[in-house]
Amino acid sequence: MQIINGYMALRFSALLVVLMLAFSVGACAQDDDAPSAATQHPGMARPSSAASAPPLQGFGAQRAQSAPSDTIDLRDIGYSRGAVDAPVVVYEFSDFGCPFCSMFAQGTYPQLHEEFVETGKVRWTYVPFVMGMFPNGAEAARAAECAGEQEEFWAMHDLLFDRQDEWKSSRSPVQLFNGYAAELGLDEERFESCYREDRGGARTEINNSVARALRVRATPSFFINGRLVEGALPLEQFRQILTMLAGAGSGD
Repeated sequence: MQIINGYMALRFSALLVVLMLAFSVGACAQDDDAPSAATQHPGMARPSSAASAPPLQGFGAQRAQSAPSDTIDLRDIGYSRGAVDAPVVVYEFSDFGCPFCSMFAQGTYPQLHEEFVETGKVRWTYVPFVMGMFPNGAEAARAAECAGEQEEFWAMHDLLFDRQDEWKSSRSPVQLFNGYAAELGLDEERFESCYREDRGGARTEINNSVARALRVRATPSFFINGRLVEGALPLEQFRQILTMLAGAGSGD
């Protein structure tokens, strides 16, 4: 396991302070006192793989004061892309109903994916959870999990953010979600039964529990090699962070 060393931690913190001061970072927050700066989570280790990674010792220790222990296991949450041995690991906690999450997903992430995920520098895990602030947000997460049951989570992820205004304003979003499933070429009967029976509900509850334990109060929130960044940083600033950490991890 790899842990950020002290020198890199100082550089990373300094860079984040500069970025936070220089830019107004957009985020959907649950309350007015949600922190806007990066928080270090001491000892958070980079998992060696999504399937076999050990629990992350100390992950969230500073903000999960009420957690039963200082270990939070992230092995089975979210949907991952990228090399399992990438030097940088990102966990993105996001709500499909958050407009800033939509802006990030459509305007920033695609470029980061091309530059860092596809090139093996970053392992990116998207963790869908429900803040409870947005109309039909829980229903959208339900639809995404049902698409995930057919290995099409990311396709539904993209469509939900692209059509966010449509389903958020709908009185019957399930009809829209069924239409999205058909548009993506999913097995419609299987999707409808999954949605009806809420077969992905247990996954969402786990994600929600982890988000609560980590005191995630704003979306999108990112844990980048164990350090919290809240809000949708502009592309160039996110690129600076990933470039610095990827270079350090490769020994450059």
